[in-house]
Amino acid sequence: AVALSRSVPPNKLTRSTRSTTFPSSKQTTVRDIAILRRQTGQTAPANAAIGRPAVCACRHGFPQAFAMDPLPASTGGRRLNSGLVKLTCPLLVHAVDALEDEGGIDEFNERLRTDAAWQNSALLAHKLHEEVRNTLLSDEDVDAIRDKLGNKGTDAFMSAGVAGSSAGSIVDAKCLHAWLADCTFREHDDDPGHAPLLGRAVAESLKMRGVDATGTEECFVLCDPCSNEAPSPPRPRNKQRLKTGKETARRRRRRKQS
Repeated sequence: AVALSRSVPPNKLTRSTRSTTFPSSKQTTVRDIAILRRQTGQTAPANAAIGRPAVCACRHGFPQAFAMDPLPASTGGRRLNSGLVKLTCPLLVHAVDALEDEGGIDEFNERLRTDAAWQNSALLAHKLHEEVRNTLLSDEDVDAIRDKLGNKGTDAFMSAGVAGSSAGSIVDAKCLHAWLADCTFREHDDDPGHAPLLGRAVAESLKMRGVDATGTEECFVLCDPCSNEAPSPPRPRNKQRLKTGKETARRRRRRKQS
């Protein structure tokens, strides 16, 4: 395992200072932000991270997901995060990429439309994300968002659920990465009525594919900010989808279904 007590290479990070209110999370540290940058190769999301799961499943002790600031001060209000959680473990991100590429979202959507337990779990998760967002943002923050998005856009943003889904959406899982990230936080929720069924199903699908959610013996180099090896972060998923036309087609189907 990696010794987490090692010092983080010095760098100048402009971090969000908002306190995390996401369930089963704890506040990020400077080291956590450096880890997220190593995992994703992205600076803006790293600076917007405010929470990490309180219980760590990684065998090397690295966070596998982060809770995000919906209105990061570090961007001067230019960036909004409709999704409140981000899956960052490169091993898991690549595995979920493959699951989605092989029709995983369509399979989840089919079950979501017919399984009452899944529908209830999804609705509870969407409501939870909406409540967390409204707890994090002040009236002044909402006014700033309204200046940017207008009344209709702001209402949609403030009521969005997992992965920025429309309020009450039970027809489109939208992003399996987000459901797994949600599960990394809420898997140990004491309330059985709030069980993250969709996230658990993603984890089970990966397990059936031979993916060990705790990691491999060597995967720590993908997350360790002190590693001398070159980083190898996954490519941003939405950009890949848009380039191939998959995301455009998926959004078109979702509009028709709604």
